[in-house]
Parts: sequence; structure tokens; C-alpha cells
Amino acid sequence: MPEEKKSDVNIATQMLKDAYENRFDTAYLISADSDMVPPVEIIRSMSPSKRVFVCFPPNRFSVELKSVASTQLSITPSMLRQSRLPHEIQKPDGKKIVIPREWDV
Repeated sequence: MPEEKKSDVNIATQMLKDAYENRFDTAYLISADSDMVPPVEIIRSMSPSKRVFVCFPPNRFSVELKSVASTQLSITPSMLRQSRLPHEIQKPDGKKIVIPREWDV
């Protein structure tokens, strides 16, 4: 499995930058990582009108992250299935893009 490097730092940095530059009213964070608590706290304290909506991936949850979020939602496997693109897409040039077999659950 590939190892993630700096993903949380990059997400946190971009969220803080976007908040500082007033680029959103509501941010959607898909994570259950409590390392994201500090940036959410900073955003909410420096801009109380901004909302951070935390979406927890299936079977993941963080009490700490929930406590600092404006609101939260748990993403279910059913929600993921309903939001997927079709199994096969045909591009304008006729080429077909097919979902990888291991993703077809």
C-alpha cells in the first residue's frame, strides 16, 4: 500500500489559506483524522461565520473532530455507490473508460 506523505498538512494548509482569503463560506472536509482538529478550530475562531462540515468516511469517526465541526455527516457505503459514475463511459472520440474490476463492489 502506498504511504501518504504530508496529505494532512497540505489539506490543513489549503483550508487555512482559503479561509484567510475568504474563498468559502462552508468548507467540506472528508476525514476522520483528529490531526485536522487544530486547523478547523483556527478557521472557526478567526472567522466565526465560516462553517466546516466534516464528512466521516465509512466506518471511521472522530469524537474530537466532531466536537469542532459546524456539523457532521457519516458517509455510508450506500452513499458512495449512489455517487459513482457509470461502470463504463464513452468519450466523444469513441474511446471507452471502464471502472477497474477491483473498484466494482
